[in-house]
Amino acid sequence: MPLDPAAPDAEQDVTFGVFDWIDAMPGRTPGAVYEDRLRLLAEADRGGFDVYHLAEHHGTPLGLAPSPALFMAAAAQATERIRLAPTTFIVPLYDPLRLVQEIGMLDQLSGGRLEIGVGKGSSPHEAAMYGLTPPQAAARFEELVPAVLAALETGVFQRPGGEGRAVELHVPVRQRPHPPLWYPTSNAASIPRLGEEGYNVIFGFGSFSPPLEVVREQSRIFFDRFREASGRGEVRYGLPGVTPRFGLMRHVLVAPTDEEAMALLRPAFADHHSSFTHLWRLHGDERHTRPLDVDQLLAEGKLYVGSPETVARQVAEAVAVGEVNYVAGSFAWGSLDLETSLRSVQLFRDEVVPAVHGARGRALR
Repeated sequence: MPLDPAAPDAEQDVTFGVFDWIDAMPGRTPGAVYEDRLRLLAEADRGGFDVYHLAEHHGTPLGLAPSPALFMAAAAQATERIRLAPTTFIVPLYDPLRLVQEIGMLDQLSGGRLEIGVGKGSSPHEAAMYGLTPPQAAARFEELVPAVLAALETGVFQRPGGEGRAVELHVPVRQRPHPPLWYPTSNAASIPRLGEEGYNVIFGFGSFSPPLEVVREQSRIFFDRFREASGRGEVRYGLPGVTPRFGLMRHVLVAPTDEEAMALLRPAFADHHSSFTHLWRLHGDERHTRPLDVDQLLAEGKLYVGSPETVARQVAEAVAVGEVNYVAGSFAWGSLDLETSLRSVQLFRDEVVPAVHGARGRALR
């Protein structure tokens, strides 16, 4: 949403997105999960949500979309309004020319609704499947991203270092100078650079998110750096006249009552956590395999679960305390069935979003 970069951050409208892993569901084939997810996405397309984010993972039940471009091509045909954001393309795992061409196809197929997330990849075990160490993946990211973005802007691809002949792109992106860019991170050290360069940012992911006070501190740094770079005319990857989003991601489960939501939460979240930790457990890596205390996550505001009234309070607190202008909710995870996730999306759209906007409006008066 275009906003005045000089406006106080507290006056920015909060917008909402959907975040997805497409993790395996017990008893459902991958094809059935894809069909369910497209139905859920069609519901989100009806309103209330600006962007659909899809993660990329490999060799794990956490990610049944190892090629997010393929699923986004299907999503482009199943939707009309919502914007589509692979978040992220793990850039080190791609040949950059192939990636640029797939991005161009997706932007054309979606009618200019593509947004692009880029990242180094969060799992060393997944990078190893492609023969890369984490330092090698980081080095490839730094080498390839400028070449990818330059090709999107110019319509001509040149390999890093000037190797080989330049390649004209016959399927350029529809949006100019390029589709909006996203960078998800849990690393506070990257926030100043991301603000200066004008990326949209998701900072913190569900159960691994920092406290809201830390989010607020990084939000202020991000927007300060963005304003400073805007004043110098040096926002490299931002879009003219557009204030970037700085937000967070949470698992969301909305039901008619708190009691029903809580009863659904625990078994489904346990299944999701099993998928989330699959590769870490497989490799005997204990960093992310400890059991999670659901009650503690709820108390810390790292899960949004309950009736529409309860979830609206949780979201409004995050927006106010964290000083974010974007919240991405994950509505389908673990063993939640399609009807439960559909109802959750509908209640969030029809009751939670208006309540959060209302609370925001009252706070600004």
